[in-house]
Amino acid sequence: MSEISDSEYMWLVYALGAFLMFGVTNFLLKLASIKGVPSVEGTAVLWISTGLIGLIAILIILTSGSINPLTNPKLTNLDFKYFLIPAIAGASLAVGMYFLKMAVATGKAGPSTAIAASNAVLVTLLSWIALNEKLSISEVLGMFIYVIAIIFLSLKPLG
Repeated sequence: MSEISDSEYMWLVYALGAFLMFGVTNFLLKLASIKGVPSVEGTAVLWISTGLIGLIAILIILTSGSINPLTNPKLTNLDFKYFLIPAIAGASLAVGMYFLKMAVATGKAGPSTAIAASNAVLVTLLSWIALNEKLSISEVLGMFIYVIAIIFLSLKPLG
């Protein structure tokens, strides 16, 4: 049996970190709504705080010199136009956070965030179509069960 390196599971650590941070974020958005923070204004504050984190990261990158292709080999052959991809992703995230803020403000937090979190299915489908990522039967079955579970979570209680 081959030995498995720690780095092989780092994706799981990051995924659990995202789970934790997004869960806290969504709870706090619901709490802000309950406390009377209007959705548009709350979303604007969310964007500002996200932007401040981005600004700090940019300042660290610029002062460390890691954006320089001469000192960062990862950038040597990179066409810088591809930095538009994360810029578009950021704009999409901002609009998505607005929709999520409106969903938790006007509805139940659990179903709202479950539907929003089901974007994993869309990411998987887009990666399969656009990037030729392979899907196993268990992955397809897991996504199917996931979607069914979200539908049940979102339905009015039975009985």
